[in-house]
Amino acid sequence: MNKSSIPSNPNPSSQNLCGILYLPMAPEIWDSKDWYAEPIAGVPFLSRNILTLQRSGFHEIIIYMDADGAEKLAPLLEKDPRVNVKIHWITKLDFLKVTLQNRRSQVLFFNGSALHDKKEVRSLLENEGIKTPEAFTISNEQIESFLEKIKAHGNKESKEFLKNSRSLIFIPGADHSQLRHPKDFKAMHERLLKGSGQNHDSAITRFLSRPVSRKLTRLFLNTPITPNQITLLSFAMGLGSAVGFAQGTYPMGVLGALLLLFSTWVDGADGEIARLKFMESESGGKLDIICDNIVHFFVFGAIGWGMGKATGDQTYIYLGALAAFASLASFILLGAVILKKNTNTRSTPSPTQSQTPLAEKLANRDFIHFLMLMAVTDLVQVFIVIAAIGATLFTSYLTYLRFTELRMAQSS
Repeated sequence: MNKSSIPSNPNPSSQNLCGILYLPMAPEIWDSKDWYAEPIAGVPFLSRNILTLQRSGFHEIIIYMDADGAEKLAPLLEKDPRVNVKIHWITKLDFLKVTLQNRRSQVLFFNGSALHDKKEVRSLLENEGIKTPEAFTISNEQIESFLEKIKAHGNKESKEFLKNSRSLIFIPGADHSQLRHPKDFKAMHERLLKGSGQNHDSAITRFLSRPVSRKLTRLFLNTPITPNQITLLSFAMGLGSAVGFAQGTYPMGVLGALLLLFSTWVDGADGEIARLKFMESESGGKLDIICDNIVHFFVFGAIGWGMGKATGDQTYIYLGALAAFASLASFILLGAVILKKNTNTRSTPSPTQSQTPLAEKLANRDFIHFLMLMAVTDLVQVFIVIAAIGATLFTSYLTYLRFTELRMAQSS
């Protein structure tokens, strides 16, 4: 069966984790297709919920709604290359009852009029069977009257249906995630955009970079531009910055700093777009990291070259080369640290792994704001001295962690 179809058999396999997404009638004059196809941060409402459940570990999803709406919405999911979970459309209550009765595993019943969050869903799955304000167990026999409550948006009234049955768990969604009026789409769009940053963002990134990158994200959301294309745009601007610094003049130094600053803002938008539009990929993450560090390598080297050419002092060329190669060595060592963390999450942390959060903070691009200040005040030569010393110390720190880990491995 295709990844999205309306099957004649309402009994999908019960071997994998399954969720039911109930789509109530659209409010007032809205058509169901238009309501559930309305985009939120660049992704249709229904697709966003499906992708959230898919990313949370669901292998198949049952969508329950009226027949007319199902016929119109099925192509929306069929044409989405991001959707690879098995989808079964059920349009009759009797079929839904039979499906629930024939399943041997627990089924999670999601309110489709709410926008569900991946973190909340995963948290629920990790604590399966535990009742929380967002998850209520109900029995199959109560499904018909229960659906009537949902149609009336009576999530709070669903508490009266709590029983000891472990066959079905209802997840109404948080109060702030309910979409009941057209204005709620805009509010949810803003909420998602505001939370599109990363947990390890530094204070400088949060206050100086994210506000600008989010404005760029608003622009890119309405275009077919992919996160990788945004990464390459940032990469090109970064290389242009290196060309500017290599000239060794004040105007070109300021231009180089501006290009690098814009490159950083654009670089922040690629990850935001990827997270908002469910386009994250391992290759995209590697491309982003590699491009960032290639830019750092050439920028440091170009600053040293430009300062050496402008002052006639070859020391700056050596300092630029030291900063460039130290940053490259840091990238190689830090890349191994992050890979080690991702592949050994269940083992006892090594000294290198335990220091990864600090290493990630030291490896961010906050120095670019300092470089902008140095360029404007015509003190780029001071920056390259600091960069050479700082990059060398950072590389030494990572090297120490690596040798410590190797010694522990040999002694064990």
